[in-house]
Amino acid sequence: MEPSAVANAAYTANSFLWICVFIFTLILSVLWILVPFAVFGIKGLLRRIARSLEVIEQQNIDLLAQSRLPPRTAETVVYRDVRPDGTVVVREERTVPPV
Repeated sequence: MEPSAVANAAYTANSFLWICVFIFTLILSVLWILVPFAVFGIKGLLRRIARSLEVIEQQNIDLLAQSRLPPRTAETVVYRDVRPDGTVVVREERTVPPV
């Protein structure tokens, strides 16, 4: 192999390496410029997720408090209808078992 061929191959490899580094740096620079827009664009979504989590957390607290209550006893439910003339009619009376 001639010395000029080796030098030419080394020069070509070096040029290729620098082109790859330049392209990588260019892509990284463009992405770095776009990062603030992505952060500000996602803020609203993060707020909605936080609100949803707060609602779910409150529901969990309510369910936990409800599960710690003593069991309910059977209740009697009376449905009454009031007629336009003022009389009250009992439509239905039933006992609801505890849940």
